[in-house]
Amino acid sequence: MIKSLLGAIGALLLGIAPVSASEPDAAIPPVEVLPLSFAQSGVSGPGGERIKADLVDAQFVALGEDHGFADSPMLAQALAADMQRLGMPVYHAAEIGPFSADWLHRHFSGNSALAGLKSVAAGLKGKGLAMPFTSNVEDATLAAGFFDADGTSRLWGIDQEFMGAPMILLEGLATRTHDKAARSKLMGISEADRIALSKLEFDNAWLAKAKAEDFAELSKTFANDPDARKLIESFAVSARIYQWNNSGSYAASNESRSALMQGYFLENYRKAGHAPKVLLKMGAYHLGRGTTPVGIYDLGSLLPGLAAANGKKSLHIVFIPIAGSVRSIAPSENRVTAVKPYEDEGIGALLTAAGLSVDALPPTGHVVIPMTAIRLRLSGKQKRDLPEMARFILNGFDYLVTTRDAKPATHFEDWRP
Repeated sequence: MIKSLLGAIGALLLGIAPVSASEPDAAIPPVEVLPLSFAQSGVSGPGGERIKADLVDAQFVALGEDHGFADSPMLAQALAADMQRLGMPVYHAAEIGPFSADWLHRHFSGNSALAGLKSVAAGLKGKGLAMPFTSNVEDATLAAGFFDADGTSRLWGIDQEFMGAPMILLEGLATRTHDKAARSKLMGISEADRIALSKLEFDNAWLAKAKAEDFAELSKTFANDPDARKLIESFAVSARIYQWNNSGSYAASNESRSALMQGYFLENYRKAGHAPKVLLKMGAYHLGRGTTPVGIYDLGSLLPGLAAANGKKSLHIVFIPIAGSVRSIAPSENRVTAVKPYEDEGIGALLTAAGLSVDALPPTGHVVIPMTAIRLRLSGKQKRDLPEMARFILNGFDYLVTTRDAKPATHFEDWRP
C-alpha cells in the first residue's frame, strides 16, 4: 500500500495519471495496421492521415529506406508535397555528395523536369555507378522537385562523394585548367574508373587507391581556383573513408562518414536561415534514433534535439518491404543493375513479435504501422531476441511503412521516356 501510495504521489508530481493495477494496458495504444496511399500530390488513406497529423509540428521528416525500390522516393515526393502545403520552403537532404548534387542541378537548370531527366540520363550513359540512388529515375525525379525556376536549389548533398563520382565530376574539373597534361590525367582517371566499375572492380577505382600526396599534387594545379580545390578535398575525404573501410577499419570509416554527413547537414542548415524544414531520405541506418546496427550515433540522433530547440519535433519513418522486387547492382557486359526478387528477413520477426501475421497484410498496396504501441507492449527479452535491424527499426522510428509487393527502382539504363 505504501509503495502504491508513493507511486501515485510520484506520478502526480510528474504530471502523469497513475494507471490502475487492474488495467495495466489502459494507457498503451493498440497495435495498428493502417492502409496508406501516396502520389505526387501527397499521402492519403488512414495511414496518410495519421502521418499528416504529425507533419504539422515536424521540422524534420526523416525517411529511412532499404535501397533499390521505387516506393520510397515516391513516398518522399508525397511527403514533400504535404510538407510544402504547411508553409515555409522545404529542403531535401539526400545521400549523395554536395558536388554530385550540384551536377544534378546543372542538368535540370533551365530545363523542364522531363528534359532534365533526359539530360541526366545522357550524362550517366556508360557511367551507371557514378552516383548512388539518383542514378535511379524516381530519386532523380524527387531531387528535381527541389530545383526552383529562379535557378536556386533546395537540394542538400550531405554525403561523401560516391566511389564512381570521379567519372562525371573530373570531366568538369578538367575544363577548369589550361594545363593539357593535367587535363589528360583527369580524363584518364575518369576513363579508368569507368572501365573498373563496369566490372565492379571497386578496389581498382581511383578513390580506393589514391594517396594524400596525389590529392595534394592535384591541388597545386588549381592553386588559384578555390572551388576546384574544394572538390579535390572532398575526394580526399571520401577516399580516406573508403580506404578505411577496405582495410577493415570499419569503425573509423563509419564514424568519419557520419561526422562528415552531420557537418554537411549543419552547414546547409545554417545557410538556409532560421529553423528550415527538411525532408531527409537515405539508408535507414543513417536516420533512426539511437545507436545504429554498426554501433554509432548517426545523423538521425542529431535531429530530435535540434528540432526540440526550435519547439518542433523530428518525425522518423522507415520504408522496409516484406517482399516484392528490388533493383540491385549486378554488372554484366552492357549493364550495371538487375531486378531481383526481394524478401526481408527482419520485419517479419518484428511483426510476429507484435502479434501481427505477415500473411494477413494485403498482398498489394502499402500500410503504416506505428512503432510506439509495439515498443510499449514488447518485453525486454522480446526486444533483445529480435534481429538487430528489426530492433533498431522498433526503437529508432515512429512509423514503419511496408508492403508485400515492393516495386524496383528504375535505373536510367532501363528508362525509356
